[in-house]
Amino acid sequence: MPPVDELLFGLTRDEWLETAIASGVALGGVAIALVLAVTITRVVHTFTRSTESQLDDRLAARLRTPFVLLISVWALATAAGTVSYVADHGASVRRAAVAISVLVVAIAIRRVLLEVLDWQVARPGLSGRLHPGSVPLISRGLTILIFASALLILLDTLGIAISPLLAGLGIGGLAVALALQPLLANVFASSYMLSDSSIRIGDWVEIEGGPTGYVDDIGWRATRVRSFDNNVVIVPNSTLADSTVTNYSLTAMEADARVVVGVAYEEDLDRVEQVCRDVMLALRDEWPTTVKDHESVCAYQGFGDSNIDILLKMRCQTWADSFALRHELIKRIHSRFVAEGITINYPARRLFMQEQDVDGLERIGRNGGPHSNEA
Repeated sequence: MPPVDELLFGLTRDEWLETAIASGVALGGVAIALVLAVTITRVVHTFTRSTESQLDDRLAARLRTPFVLLISVWALATAAGTVSYVADHGASVRRAAVAISVLVVAIAIRRVLLEVLDWQVARPGLSGRLHPGSVPLISRGLTILIFASALLILLDTLGIAISPLLAGLGIGGLAVALALQPLLANVFASSYMLSDSSIRIGDWVEIEGGPTGYVDDIGWRATRVRSFDNNVVIVPNSTLADSTVTNYSLTAMEADARVVVGVAYEEDLDRVEQVCRDVMLALRDEWPTTVKDHESVCAYQGFGDSNIDILLKMRCQTWADSFALRHELIKRIHSRFVAEGITINYPARRLFMQEQDVDGLERIGRNGGPHSNEA
């Protein structure tokens, strides 16, 4: 049995001394990492103080914790390598340090990309800016991609051959792709829409042959559109990507309220035009959602079956406001036409009959109708 002064808790005096030195090295590495993180953050803040964007400061703050973790991991691995009773496991320690480093780097990359996404959404101006509702879907996709890549690197670091795994995933992925072709088409369609920002959450859209309303959510498979009557219509992303879509929110929020009205052919068209302009001028000044500096439009469009058609158009602040404005414009135009005695004809047709047709109708009338001779 070894002497007590040579064996304490399973370690000799020399091994305890090595452990103390290794602990000091590890703690020193962690302390150096903390000092370097604070110093680098202050230096970055000093050099970027004059810049308008806060992105650099936010990136430095987001990278501080991964930086400290990365240095601390390698400080612990280096300290463990100085201990004699761990020397036989040095390769395992290094593989574990590399594996943890891969995870830390993946977390750091994810933090940087998500911070850039948040900055892209919050930056001023509308040109090229992502809609806030599109960020969750993009962040989920980036997270899956980053950690899937990190997992493959981690398996390779731990000595697990990933070539057969990649080959198996390739064959299996081909089979899955063929089986899930409609689903994958919807997923890729959603990525197209999000990448070019053609349709964003919160936009007011009109789908050809489909619903019109606000985009509530863009998912992996389908997009939810809330219609004007508060119904949610679920449209597959592949169908949406292949359809002609009018996005009223990509341009200025202002929209036109259009009304087509007809007046009788006998009316004085100059007088009718002046009445319409007076009504629209008064409505523009009184209605709260109209664009005051926009010139209203009053233009004759063509000769209808019973009336001469007039296009009346006024500009309001949003597309949603156009419904109420059109409602009020129709009411005021009708009321003013009635007051001015301007006629809006009902649909009417003029019939031309041959002489023999007229004689036949007269005989029917004299005989008391087509069934007067029946028993």
